[in-house]
Amino acid sequence: MSPRNVLESQQSAQAPQAGRSAAGCWKLANGRALSLVPHTHGVLEIAQGRVWVTLGGGSDGGSALADLPGASTDHVLHAGEQLRVAPGQHVVMEAWGLSGSVEAVAFRWDLAAAPADAPAASLAASDWECAVVQPMRDLLHALGQGGRALGSTVVDVTGAGGRFAAGLARFAMHRIAPQRQRRTV
Repeated sequence: MSPRNVLESQQSAQAPQAGRSAAGCWKLANGRALSLVPHTHGVLEIAQGRVWVTLGGGSDGGSALADLPGASTDHVLHAGEQLRVAPGQHVVMEAWGLSGSVEAVAFRWDLAAAPADAPAASLAASDWECAVVQPMRDLLHALGQGGRALGSTVVDVTGAGGRFAAGLARFAMHRIAPQRQRRTV
């Protein structure tokens, strides 16, 4: 499976429709793993959280591990740290939070390392997407889920209120009916 397919399978169904490539900001839930075999050079940067990365040798010979079959190295990356990945290297990344932590790991995958003389505007746009746009998408998604949950709760409470009123009316009728029969006798 290509890195694009794997990354997009971890994200919402809206990513392919929006024309987004595999490069960009992504999230990985705590305890989940992701496997990549990129076709081009890339940089994995952790924006939030901590991950355990196992980096296997590539088939292009550009890696120090390429001549050792089955060789791999493990890395623990924290927020702000980067790992360069050569084409053909197998990357297995697992969100590795503290025990009891439910916070997802946020990471950025860039297809190629940004050159030192890259225009500041493109770097600013990339930072804007990771720092503002992605959290805004997450917030809107969470608000939508909260709205659906609130609507469901209102429907359930309304139904319970109706059942309560009907039960109270039946109870009152059973209490009043025997008293009316005693008076008429």
